[in-house]
Amino acid sequence: MLYLNNTFSLGMVNSDCTLKVSFLNENDVKSLLLKNEFVSVVGHQATADFITLLLGVEVGMNRVAVSLQKGDKLIVLQLKGRLPEGKILTKDEVSQIPYAWILVEVLPS
Repeated sequence: MLYLNNTFSLGMVNSDCTLKVSFLNENDVKSLLLKNEFVSVVGHQATADFITLLLGVEVGMNRVAVSLQKGDKLIVLQLKGRLPEGKILTKDEVSQIPYAWILVEVLPS
C-alpha cells in the first residue's frame, strides 16, 4: 500500500524489517500519487490543503493510526522546523515552513 503523511515514526513499524529512505522532488511525488492508489493519513486539514495546493492532487484529511507492513511505502512531507507545543497551523503558516519530500519503503529484513 502507498500512504501519504506529514510525519514518520518508528512506531508505525511493528515487525523486524529494513527501511529504505529516499528523498524525492515534487514531480516524483506527484507522479507516484497519480500512478498509484494511495491512502492519505494526513491528520490536519490545513496540511492536507497545503499538500493539495503544492501537488495539484486531492489529499484528504484522515486522522488514523498507520501500521506499515512489508512492501508498504510512505511518502512524507517532512517539515523542517519544530512547531510550538499543541500548535495547529493554518495553511498559510504551513506554507512558510521549509520542507522535504521523503519516501520510506518497508523492505523484508
